[in-house]
Amino acid sequence: MNYSVIPEPREMQTGTKTLFTLTRLCNISSEAGCEKAEACLKKFLSDAFSLELLGTGKESVILRIDGTMQKSESYILTVKENEVQIIGSDEAGVFYGVQSIRQLLFQGNLELPEVYINDGPRFPYRGFMLDCGRYFFTKEAVFVFLEMMALHKLNTFHWHLSEDQGFRAQIMSKLLLTEIGSYRSHTNFNKRKHEGYYTVEDMKEIVEYAHRLCIKVIPEIDTPGHTVAMIAAYPELSCFDRDLTVATHWGVKHDVLCVGKESTFTFMQEVIDELLETFTDGAFHLGGDEVPVTRWRLCPHCRKRMKEEGLKNEGGLHTYYLDRMARYLKSKGTEPIMWNDSIKELMVSKDVTWQLWSDDMDKKDVVSEINAGRPFIMSNLRAYYLDLPYAQVSLKKTYEFEPVYEDIKKEKEHLVKGVEACLWTEFVPTMQKAGYCTYPRLGAFCETAWSPREKKSYKSFLSKLPPYYSLLKGYGTDPASLSQANPGPVSKAGNLIWWERRKLCWAGLSNLIDNAYVKKTYGKK
Repeated sequence: MNYSVIPEPREMQTGTKTLFTLTRLCNISSEAGCEKAEACLKKFLSDAFSLELLGTGKESVILRIDGTMQKSESYILTVKENEVQIIGSDEAGVFYGVQSIRQLLFQGNLELPEVYINDGPRFPYRGFMLDCGRYFFTKEAVFVFLEMMALHKLNTFHWHLSEDQGFRAQIMSKLLLTEIGSYRSHTNFNKRKHEGYYTVEDMKEIVEYAHRLCIKVIPEIDTPGHTVAMIAAYPELSCFDRDLTVATHWGVKHDVLCVGKESTFTFMQEVIDELLETFTDGAFHLGGDEVPVTRWRLCPHCRKRMKEEGLKNEGGLHTYYLDRMARYLKSKGTEPIMWNDSIKELMVSKDVTWQLWSDDMDKKDVVSEINAGRPFIMSNLRAYYLDLPYAQVSLKKTYEFEPVYEDIKKEKEHLVKGVEACLWTEFVPTMQKAGYCTYPRLGAFCETAWSPREKKSYKSFLSKLPPYYSLLKGYGTDPASLSQANPGPVSKAGNLIWWERRKLCWAGLSNLIDNAYVKKTYGKK
């Protein structure tokens, strides 16, 4: 049989004659620093094959670290007669070698031929984002996402914890954020309430679980927009202390944090301080996207702030907020990350990492920013937004997208830190739907994240899908079929028509009515 690994290794050679059969007598010999890899392998054997090792036979799996290997997270995997050896450059390298052997063992039903793999990642940042603000996913569901991330050799979990429709992270000094902000009365036009949040202990447990899988966790509290749930809990965070309820419909809302009040900054700094006690991986996502300025135009606090800071327009006020919060994070030894912003007169500091998602910036603007020294994480919605229908983002489109643009200077290419796939959940309320949206696209995505550019081949990738589908289904995941993931013209048209129903849920008319009310009530003041 033809053995394969997703993502495609840098170098892989296989024989035909079976040399190794893993039985319950097999021994695992691991050096210090390989504990995570050993635990992962044992869990896989138990879950997939109900195999508990006795360690008394002649077959052995050897795990060790060789510090002389230069590239971090790299490994060499060899299968010889009665022996599997995985040598990693570091703890993560050995762990990723185990991810490859898991796939090979699954395909061979615990039998393997001679194998040689020399492998390592293309990008240091390989991320997956889960939006838990729109729909809450249980702690156990998050564990499943983390396990699947590890299998795909992804190393950064971006956890989107706040939205207009729900605030999910318990803040002990501000308990109303979850007591009020985590609950909404219904969603769009149904009558079912939705609620849920992660306690401090839940979040700590999830971070620890991720660390066991060599995954860093970056929390996101999206501000100053997407904050209706926060304002519902603490009305003083808004420009006019409005008494709001947690949003029940999707779409961009016009009630945002008041950037003119000093108390807003104090509040957010206290939230960050508390979260940084749990999230210790040295990065924090500030959000910063989709911020209507209609309230700021009327707000005396914001007008005063603009005058004091010499800001020409509300766009400058938006940037002022993000820059100030970024400086605060850096003072805490934490890297600030935010969604890419439109080009403005006043730009956020060049050492702040932008996560590219929207079409607001064309390639020319992105290349200009990178060549000027700004780091980027590439999450282009037209390729890496997993919630979008396959009619818009097909499997082929995800696979073939190249995140390093051709006009980036060679010496600046390292500023493309990596790539991230995003699962927004406006229309992903269940794990079943999440599986359909995420897979097999995550397999295509991870080949860009990990595999050398010159080793990528869509034709080869397609040939690897049968064992990949078997592996996914073995983990209880229900992926989209290949015909669903690459829809034909008729399916594509129907898919797009069905997708456009989402506009019924955006409550755009209510925004216009509410804006008229606010202008009438507060405009003259």
